[in-house]
Amino acid sequence: MKNPISTYIQNWQANTATSIITGPALLLAFFFASCEEPIEVESDLVPGGNNAEIRYVEIPLEINHAAYDTLLVSTNVSILEGARGQVFVGHQNNPEIGNFSAQAYFGAILSNSVNRDSVKFGSEVIETRLHLGFNYYYGTEYGNPQKFRLYQLADTLKSSGIKSIENNKVNYYTVNDELSTSEEIAVNGTTIINPKDTIPDYISLGNNFGNDLLDLVRDEDLTPEEIYSTLKGFKLEVEPGQNNLQALSLAGQSSYFEVIYQSPTADTLQSVTFNLSSSSFTHVDFQPGSLIPSTFSGNNSFDLTDPSKAYFNNLLGISPKINLDPYLSFIDSVDYMQINKAEIIIESQNFTTLDTPFEQVRPAQAIIPYILEETGGFKKQGRDFWAIQSNFTSNGGIANQSAGTSPTNLSYDDSKNQIRGDISFFLQEIYNDPSFWTEGNNFVFTGQFIRVNNDAFTENPIINIGNFDNFLVDKENIKLRIYYTTFK
Repeated sequence: MKNPISTYIQNWQANTATSIITGPALLLAFFFASCEEPIEVESDLVPGGNNAEIRYVEIPLEINHAAYDTLLVSTNVSILEGARGQVFVGHQNNPEIGNFSAQAYFGAILSNSVNRDSVKFGSEVIETRLHLGFNYYYGTEYGNPQKFRLYQLADTLKSSGIKSIENNKVNYYTVNDELSTSEEIAVNGTTIINPKDTIPDYISLGNNFGNDLLDLVRDEDLTPEEIYSTLKGFKLEVEPGQNNLQALSLAGQSSYFEVIYQSPTADTLQSVTFNLSSSSFTHVDFQPGSLIPSTFSGNNSFDLTDPSKAYFNNLLGISPKINLDPYLSFIDSVDYMQINKAEIIIESQNFTTLDTPFEQVRPAQAIIPYILEETGGFKKQGRDFWAIQSNFTSNGGIANQSAGTSPTNLSYDDSKNQIRGDISFFLQEIYNDPSFWTEGNNFVFTGQFIRVNNDAFTENPIINIGNFDNFLVDKENIKLRIYYTTFK
């Protein structure tokens, strides 16, 4: 118990829910939502006539950086809850951040709609295509032609997404994994990607490959699983030249192989399709730029070569590592405090959203602050990895503190050029019970919720990769903004 007054306020808030949404508290909620300047207001806020001061403070945070690329899992199989169902291909080159390229790996499985009896001997392949159902774009120069190259793999991409099983532990494909290839099968992979166009893109493949696909369809002794294994899998990449990146959707049959052929028993052209399987992953090559130290490596702390800057990118696994010591120092100076509203704010006038056929750029849209222990590992409680929690229920009460299933979500506000998230309840909990926050802990940002860990003894999380959405800001522009009530 920090002190009798703050405990009284907390109980009053939790046990009298109607008081939270009516009267003075409701007026204050509207006031705080609109106020952007420091304030100091006196009022009779608490029943009984206590003299209250409403205050405002901005607290800069202590920041260096963390890299967790070896924890980034790109496998999109159904057994990995929360997978995005997409793989990335393309390039991003920036002299400060570095040179980045992504290659997409995926399998192919015969569509359930195909009637295998209809594929007759003597059918002539007219055209073979890979339809590219892109659902995410980032970068510039989309008006220029891009050269896509498609290769068949030398070894089969495991249909379960499992790289190997050892001691009953499953290893997933990460962004560092890479598989060897055999022959190239694209013959005219040049196309201009238009992010605003509703007509799907495609690249042309060799008709020898199309004939191989028809042979597999005709062989009714082969099961769909055996056809998948025979095809082994594919690697898609883009030749360097354009500074853009796109994600290939594996959901809803929006990306697929198509063989158009003339059957000897039909007057019109026919086709068969192979859907891209959810067994897939993205391989990433990254060469650090001037801001990233040459010693950069996964799961290590580091600082940018310009210590005044902070960078985040969930696809690269780079995140600011943030220390709450400035907040702990602040609350040591406050005898009585009830937080009315507290936010993590990331702001920059350079935050830009471009949405044209030629440019697609946006800041990080949603990020989640996960807690790191003093050892540098992600804090774990039972089967949950621990984030800064929202910690409130629908009626305004404190939620279950022992389950890490309600993380705070920071989202981008285009009207304010800010990424922001409410952490009022979490900071109040630290004030009421300082032992709630362990000295030496930090937090980092991820682009997605880290799912429940089914193996309670595994300390490393499985972090699904997110989009390339990122931010580069001055460290001073990452801060805590707190409106609070104190008492004389």
